[in-house]
Amino acid sequence: MSYYVDNEFDKIIKKYQPSNVYELVKVAHCKLLYADLDDGTGGCTQTDQRCHTIIVNINWPEWYQKFVILHEFSHIKMHGGASTPFYRKLGLDSFVSKMETEANSLAMKLLIYMQDNDELEGLTEFQIMDYLGLPHELRRYL
Repeated sequence: MSYYVDNEFDKIIKKYQPSNVYELVKVAHCKLLYADLDDGTGGCTQTDQRCHTIIVNINWPEWYQKFVILHEFSHIKMHGGASTPFYRKLGLDSFVSKMETEANSLAMKLLIYMQDNDELEGLTEFQIMDYLGLPHELRRYL
């Protein structure tokens, strides 16, 4: 985990003291919108004059939507809502990869923080991913 991600995590915990995903988004003054997105898109963020709207794929299961919401929230907090499609268009794929890794790492840290520690205690990485309903590929962000 990077110092940058850990620092952002600490700031979010201190400022918002989140207990669940939806409350965090609400107290952070972000809007949440559900839309019928293509199958491969979990969500995105629309930023307009410092107003952030997290758009989530309504067709994805709720447990996955929570991770997507936290992923997009992480982009807002760490990257000012920067658009990864914009950077891809410029050919800055390595920058996009770093941004996505940071957003996934912070989202996972926040999601784990909001869980009952007793439920997760003694579980393997694979079991934690199953408990969260997330694909095993995301375990590298634990």
